[in-house]
Amino acid sequence: MIKNIENKKWLLCTLKLLVVICSIGGVVMGIIFAKRDGYSHWSRRIAYFTAQSNIWIGSLFLIILILPIVNNCAYVKYKRLLYTIKYVFTVSITMTALVFCCFLAPFADESYHVWSIMSLFTHVFSPAFAVADFFLDDYKIAFNIKTTFLALIPPLIYVIVTAILSVFNFDFGRGENYPYFFMNHFSPAGVFGFSSVKPFFVGSFYWILLLALLTTSIAFLYAKIKNKSLSR
Repeated sequence: MIKNIENKKWLLCTLKLLVVICSIGGVVMGIIFAKRDGYSHWSRRIAYFTAQSNIWIGSLFLIILILPIVNNCAYVKYKRLLYTIKYVFTVSITMTALVFCCFLAPFADESYHVWSIMSLFTHVFSPAFAVADFFLDDYKIAFNIKTTFLALIPPLIYVIVTAILSVFNFDFGRGENYPYFFMNHFSPAGVFGFSSVKPFFVGSFYWILLLALLTTSIAFLYAKIKNKSLSR
């Protein structure tokens, strides 16, 4: 029993370390190869939700790994908060993976290098390790309606900020005033319209509504599965 507990502890530490390596490492590689990928400046890479969600979860996991070593009292005191934030960021990184695999990669041309090791680190490996860590970690926390809707805060803030930047014609690095095609409020479909132009089939409002519903569904699903596993 003790051996199994120790093995699980090492497994969780390994998963967290892999998340840190893949997320932070992937973002750093993205910055290094920004020019190659057609970005006007490396800083524009940070304007994307992919980079931000990876920075969030990578930094948080680094804190969770280091804090018990340098100040265990602070870790115990703030552990509940840290793991609530981990839940929120796990939902965000899950959305990064789903949106990339389902909506972005199928429409991207070769200049985006969507299947490069850098892209796999931030879009596939980091989310996979983070989700595995979330469900394997048996730390008990009250996931309820309030904490579930907290998962909407990061993407909601991102949508609002990028919409404001788009109005002021901010360049997201490739000569476009939007980070993702479904957030292009000036596309042929506009905000509430429809279009036959690929991939702008529907307005940005419908895309954002769909992603908000998807985020909420994932948040509820994760909380329900976690609660069920902890009640056994």
